[in-house]
Amino acid sequence: MTLDEAIRLKTELLIQGLTFTDDALTTVGEGGLEKVFWVFEMTPAAHKGTGDGTRPLPNDMLLPYDLYADVRYSPASPFKVHKSGNSVILLKNGKEICEVRWPKRPGFYDMNTRSGESMKKVASMRGDCGLRVCFDNACNYFASGEQCKFCNIVPARQRNKDHVVTRKEADDIYDVVKETMFNNPVCSHLAMTAGAAKDDGLGNLPAILESLKPLLAEKYFPIVTAVTATRNIEETEYLCSTGISSVAFNLEIWDEKIFNEICPGKTRRVGRERWIQSLKEARDLLKPARALSSFVVGLEPKESVLEGIEYLTSEGIFPIMSPFVPMVGTDYEGKEAPDPEWVWDVHEKATEIIHRNLPDAFCDEIWDGDIGICPSCTTTKLFFDFMRRIEPRENPRRIMSNESVSAFAG
Repeated sequence: MTLDEAIRLKTELLIQGLTFTDDALTTVGEGGLEKVFWVFEMTPAAHKGTGDGTRPLPNDMLLPYDLYADVRYSPASPFKVHKSGNSVILLKNGKEICEVRWPKRPGFYDMNTRSGESMKKVASMRGDCGLRVCFDNACNYFASGEQCKFCNIVPARQRNKDHVVTRKEADDIYDVVKETMFNNPVCSHLAMTAGAAKDDGLGNLPAILESLKPLLAEKYFPIVTAVTATRNIEETEYLCSTGISSVAFNLEIWDEKIFNEICPGKTRRVGRERWIQSLKEARDLLKPARALSSFVVGLEPKESVLEGIEYLTSEGIFPIMSPFVPMVGTDYEGKEAPDPEWVWDVHEKATEIIHRNLPDAFCDEIWDGDIGICPSCTTTKLFFDFMRRIEPRENPRRIMSNESVSAFAG
């Protein structure tokens, strides 16, 4: 299997999902890392784990070339995972393709914070190094019926109440970061996000960032905050002064008409112009290529996505992409997913534009995680994998990294 074939496999798995036999899940939640719907339930169909209820779903799975892919259940998928001897094997249309491995389960999943809260409900792990926190799983856009039509942050919380605490306290987040980056350093960087706050501001993020300053003074670790665009330059200046390494104000859609239709809350409460202005302000305050904006690839024409990539990169803003999946509990549940070949073409062309206009995005520091995420924990997106096609390099190896897996001949 070539690198391109492995990336195509990950692309298909993210879009088409998979099924699994119960015996393939026997190590999940014990030695293997179980699924925590920490922000979205990013799957086209609900599934709780083994048929007898004894094992949860796996969070991610390791593919050849050390690619990690988010595990998404879809009963109509041509992909299935089963157990063969002591190995877990991925099949497509009944043919064995490669061995896969579940990420290792970190010890903090069985620990509590000083307040007695389960650390796993405060923060979760992606891949083999990424700490993820949704500091508030409520979203004011849902309260007003203005939610993004592809989003299920609130339904995911309601459907999986045992997975997360809705609003995380700053002291609890501090305790998890202290444990996972200092006491037993299994994580390398931190990504934080939340739903839209009631006042369209930063919510409880300032209290969290202030609580983390003593840890940042002791040892640097990258932090990205993926939040609603700031209301004014003063908020942007504050956010970028707290020690974070990068910020993501996610436009999601570039075409203005489609943006207004799909993201009504972002349109009415913030506005597209302010969203773009917030990105430019952050660009001027952070290191190069540390102002990020995500696009959901598959909800607007290819030409529109690439126009947005061209514009943002020419302005020094790093666009990152997520393939659209019609998630359960969204307005778009049951909608047809984009064709994997179409998604491949968009990513290929977009990555060429990023490389031409924003070469700083390909620097070693970003590859190692200085935007708060890295190739070894970005399991729901493909942009790092496509960057690897242009500038070949190995994915970072971490304390929790698994032994690599290989594809089968033929």
